[in-house]
Amino acid sequence: MYVSPAVRSIVDDPLEGEPVTLLVEVEDGSEPGVDAVAERVEDIGGSVEDRRRFGTLVVSISQADVEQLCDLDGLAIVETTNAAAIDPDGAGEDVEYDLE
Repeated sequence: MYVSPAVRSIVDDPLEGEPVTLLVEVEDGSEPGVDAVAERVEDIGGSVEDRRRFGTLVVSISQADVEQLCDLDGLAIVETTNAAAIDPDGAGEDVEYDLE
């Protein structure tokens, strides 16, 4: 499973009481499926805000619970919503720019 650097930072040093919105992609054809992962997200205190194509869930969750989220079975990718942005300001989570 791929966990973006920004999400790893949240796992290492969560801010108590602060929410975060993440993109969670479920492994293609995995057990549990997307619906089961969505239920497990809610079981650990998160909420599914949206469902996108390719088995991706938009999840709001407390930063303190992100580690539990990352431990769920069947996940392929966990990243912040900024990673999906197409503008240079939003794509900065996982992209390094050479400005020279």
